[in-house]
Amino acid sequence: MKGFFILLIALIGYVPCQGEGGDYLPKLHGILRGKYEYEPNLDASRFEVRNARVSLEGNLPLRSCYKVEVDFCDETEIKMKDAWVGINPWKTLRVSIGQQRMPFSIDAHRNPSEQYFANRSFIAKQTGDIRDVGLLVSYTFKAKESSRDIAAVSAGIFNGSNITNQKTAWHGDWNYSARLQLFPIEGLAIVPSIQHTAIADRLVHYTSLGIGSYYEKKGWHIEAEYQHKSYSNDAFNACNAVDAMLIYRIPIKKEKFFLDKISCMGRFDYMGNHTDGSGGFEEDSPTRLVMTDAERYRFTFGVTLSVRNPYFPTEIRFNYEKYHYPHGGAKESERDKLVAELAIRF
Repeated sequence: MKGFFILLIALIGYVPCQGEGGDYLPKLHGILRGKYEYEPNLDASRFEVRNARVSLEGNLPLRSCYKVEVDFCDETEIKMKDAWVGINPWKTLRVSIGQQRMPFSIDAHRNPSEQYFANRSFIAKQTGDIRDVGLLVSYTFKAKESSRDIAAVSAGIFNGSNITNQKTAWHGDWNYSARLQLFPIEGLAIVPSIQHTAIADRLVHYTSLGIGSYYEKKGWHIEAEYQHKSYSNDAFNACNAVDAMLIYRIPIKKEKFFLDKISCMGRFDYMGNHTDGSGGFEEDSPTRLVMTDAERYRFTFGVTLSVRNPYFPTEIRFNYEKYHYPHGGAKESERDKLVAELAIRF
């Protein structure tokens, strides 16, 4: 970790150079999120530092690029998120190798600085969010008459194990992920995706198919997404997940006022019985994976207050989450709760 800090300081102090391709000064970004949660069922509350994330990215001479991202408090742990290097051999084509988010889903592909609610959807947290070490190729198609994106595709092959388990990641099977984004009209996106990777010490593979769409116009953000996740060797029953959200942003034109925007929002999400393979196999059925997440429904209602700060975007979020577990199995931290969060990006 000491070496990382030395590298970070060195890169921040890197002298920019100019040339064909633009400015090569590294870009430092980050997000800090502090939360308060109250659970009526427990009649108890807690404070939490949810993220203390820093990223450093940029371009280098001759079409090279890179990104390093570390979260110093991801659920109390220090975790390397991104660590990749890449090249841009042709216009909007990028080829990168290293640890990076596998291209899949809409909500699961969002960085914490892009999330709308204090807590992630089930697709974004449990069933679809995964980073891995591998090779990723991305290309963006632009309209000829304008610079507007009309489509983007990302596809890659991966180890099937993250950055903490690279030395033993030898494999003879393919782990892959791909996502297509279509923008038929301005403000509308249609996003199909597929993900196939190994879990449970490579003894089981799962394949996820997803389809989602969102539309943004005049302060509205409407989004819906569906995921179907199936497991090899009948190791677990297929899991379905749904996420739908509606957000309306109200701008405040009075420039001297503390806030510049108020967002009213609601979300419904559902997840069937699910396993990520981390619990291994059942004792009485050694070919069946242990369930890690019970079937559940959730309604989330909230409001976000955006502080007028053009340099360090700041948001104050208030959310109420209402859960329903048809067959029990609720975890202590995943029940009805009130959430207040302060998030600052830079």
